[in-house]
Amino acid sequence: MNPRDDRIDPPQLTDKRLGFLIGVPLAWAVLLWFHPGGDGDVIYTSLRDEVTAWQIVHVGTLVFIGLMGIALYMLVQDLPGRAATISRLAIGPFVLFYAAWEAVIGLGTGALVQHANDVPPGQRPAVSDAIQSLQDNVIVGDPGVFAIIGVLAWATAVGAAVMAYRRVRAPVMVSVLLGLSVVVVSHPPPIGPIGLACFAGAAGLLAISQRASRVIATPTPASTHTIGVGT
Repeated sequence: MNPRDDRIDPPQLTDKRLGFLIGVPLAWAVLLWFHPGGDGDVIYTSLRDEVTAWQIVHVGTLVFIGLMGIALYMLVQDLPGRAATISRLAIGPFVLFYAAWEAVIGLGTGALVQHANDVPPGQRPAVSDAIQSLQDNVIVGDPGVFAIIGVLAWATAVGAAVMAYRRVRAPVMVSVLLGLSVVVVSHPPPIGPIGLACFAGAAGLLAISQRASRVIATPTPASTHTIGVGT
């Protein structure tokens, strides 16, 4: 009898799924390159002239947080084992808490900065203090409880996904690139876009390896020869 083959192959990526897995992180990466920098000690001063860009980037970021949750779920939804289950379960807390934190620290800060720009100059120090106090808030600040939970959930989801793909013997570079995508939660450039590019690269490399395996596994049709009969 032949020895039992316990190899488990990674689930196949369709073209449509692959397009989503590559397109979503790369689109978010492009958006994040326009993320204004902000000095944590003087938020209003550093953002007052870039508040429109700040708001646009963070509105888009809220959408992309949900889309990235879907992307990671699509990447692990068909994988077997405990690690894949842990990854799928951790995606929900990531989307919930990280998006809630982004809504407050991103859109909330932007709204207050815009308000400070519109009030009389004598009232701006008070609004600036309110903006600064938001950053230091223990629950929604930067960092706060919501941010920490969201970051840990993403790290858990990505780490468990790496373990799940190692179990099904995906190429090592797929696991390396997927693991590097953990830095996505530090989203301002260049770190966030680099992490997103790694996620897209992991999906692309996985698809390439799967298609190469299919080509190798496809049997070559046996050649036929016509035998001529002399007269």
